[in-house]
Amino acid sequence: MLEFGVVGTIGNLNRIQTMPKTNHDRRCSLFGLPRIDSAATIACSFLLLCMALSSPRLMADTVELSGGGHLNGQVERKDDYVVVKIDDSIQIALPGSRVQRVVKSESLDAYREIAAKLGDDAEKHYQMALWCVRSDQVPGEVQKYKDYHLQRTIALDPDHAKARAALGFTQENGRWIQTDQLMTERGMVPGTSGWELPEAAAIADYQDSQNVDARKWTREVKRLVSIVLRGSSKAPEALESLKAIEDPLAAGAIAGELLESRGKSIQSRQLRMVWIDLLGRYRNMVAVEALVRTGLEEPDSVVREAALEQLVDYGSDSAIATYLQYLSSNDNKLVNRAAQALTWFPDPERSIQYIKSLVTTHQYESAPGPEMQVGFGENGGGLQMGGKKQVRTERRKNPAVLTLVKEVMPEVDYGYDEQAWLRYIAEQRNQYSGDLRRDP
Repeated sequence: MLEFGVVGTIGNLNRIQTMPKTNHDRRCSLFGLPRIDSAATIACSFLLLCMALSSPRLMADTVELSGGGHLNGQVERKDDYVVVKIDDSIQIALPGSRVQRVVKSESLDAYREIAAKLGDDAEKHYQMALWCVRSDQVPGEVQKYKDYHLQRTIALDPDHAKARAALGFTQENGRWIQTDQLMTERGMVPGTSGWELPEAAAIADYQDSQNVDARKWTREVKRLVSIVLRGSSKAPEALESLKAIEDPLAAGAIAGELLESRGKSIQSRQLRMVWIDLLGRYRNMVAVEALVRTGLEEPDSVVREAALEQLVDYGSDSAIATYLQYLSSNDNKLVNRAAQALTWFPDPERSIQYIKSLVTTHQYESAPGPEMQVGFGENGGGLQMGGKKQVRTERRKNPAVLTLVKEVMPEVDYGYDEQAWLRYIAEQRNQYSGDLRRDP
């Protein structure tokens, strides 16, 4: 609560009794200020403050208060207090800590000259609020002057839409209500990106906390891995600590170790198999994504098959959806690698999709050769070095896809003859359909 003393009396303030002196009282007594402590006297003092803010006679300095608001009057600094003389009968003493700044009278001359002509015209007060922001002749906290005139605008014209909007109001069912209050009534809460449902805010808070924990795991996992790789006496203990990580929030750190060590000799197969085992235990989206990538891209067949084995237990839908896309890749190696992965999840219902990838078409670009070419134009001919990029098309058989097809239809073998496989499927379906129509 704002503390201040008052010099002089108005009405019942004649009966203010001074309290036993404290350090604050002694400072007040330097200026002849009585101690104000009771609720009644504070209320009276607040009345004086309101008078100071609204009195038309105050054309002196302006004291901007750190807690908001301002006082107008003749300002005098004394030790750690600022005394504001409102008029001959009223003085207000403020602790220096409560004064944000003092704006001298002459720096507000332009503002006062215009403000004196506004009267009770709502639109003029609104334009004055805009002037306070756009002009460089309002020193100090411009927002406070702007808000004052916006408040005067809606006091004079409660339906002034622009002033209401500038003060954060919106119209709802014929009433003006501040946006914060409206959103609160609707059950919304403030979030990082605006107003949102409490459930969404709770999820965001939870995710933020998870991100913090995940970053902690990244640092901890890297610390333990560095100990293991150094091979010191603490390496076995560090390896056991890694194996014992049960927190699913560590999945990001573990996945990073698995994927970043792919194709490098920095980590042993034994350590990388630890990552596979941990990700298989976590069973979350981060873990599944890392295992799916490993099942396709990992050059070490032992690690790759270990990842696929984990996906059979959990994450098979994600694995199948990903690997099917690669059956049509322009990279022939990826086509066969995807088919190898899909043998862990054979599905007869997808047999036609498999068959169409038995032989795939691939395009390859080759750099232009150094040969010399003759060019002709309007101004004659000339020699040009080099040619255009060459694009060659190749049809390639995919042994891994054939293995996959035979996995789902082991009773026949038509090799890479796509049409023969499709006819066989059609015959099987027709036979099955005929059996359904046959009388018992």
